[in-house]
Amino acid sequence: MLRLNDMLITESNPSSYVSESFRSLRTYIRQQVIGQTDRGTVLLLTSPESGAGKTTLLANIGVSFAQEGKKVVLVDCNLHTPALHEIFGLENTEGLSAYLRGGASSKSIVRHGVPELSVIPGGDTLYNAADLLGSERMVELLEGLKREYDIILLDSAPALNYTDARLVASMTDGVILVARHARTKREDLRKTKQLMDQAGATLVGIVMNQVK
Repeated sequence: MLRLNDMLITESNPSSYVSESFRSLRTYIRQQVIGQTDRGTVLLLTSPESGAGKTTLLANIGVSFAQEGKKVVLVDCNLHTPALHEIFGLENTEGLSAYLRGGASSKSIVRHGVPELSVIPGGDTLYNAADLLGSERMVELLEGLKREYDIILLDSAPALNYTDARLVASMTDGVILVARHARTKREDLRKTKQLMDQAGATLVGIVMNQVK
């Protein structure tokens, strides 16, 4: 039995004003990028620094899409400090890192999260995460997921600390930047946007998180 983290408020308390905020964000994302192709939409969530809450944000956005009937998969591409599995009460074994190293199939790393939503945990941490995330094997995984799912949401390591987000961004349909209210520096956001531009990624928007 799954033991969902309290941070998954869209599942535990869907009638709350916070859940409604996620539904508003879902509507914005749908209007900006979803439905522009006949396959699944791939979105990356990243932030300039750690602690912005992007993993929690990603999980709740994913649940919100699943609640309206979309088939969703969440992929933990933060192979330095994977955390997505904790929100859904899953084991962090045989995840994305195992697939990228060639030790697991794409089917074997998918876990059930909540109805209509699947999770691919990060798995073991990797010193050469950037090399593997930028590989053809990662491209093949995303191509397969686009054929099977409506929404593919990717978590990543902080963009200013690692090159991972820049590599993965080029494989997506859009990027959402997550900033921490009153903490994330404007200059760091500017630098992160510049990096995403250099990667050829489409900026969908900036989400101000942890606003009280």
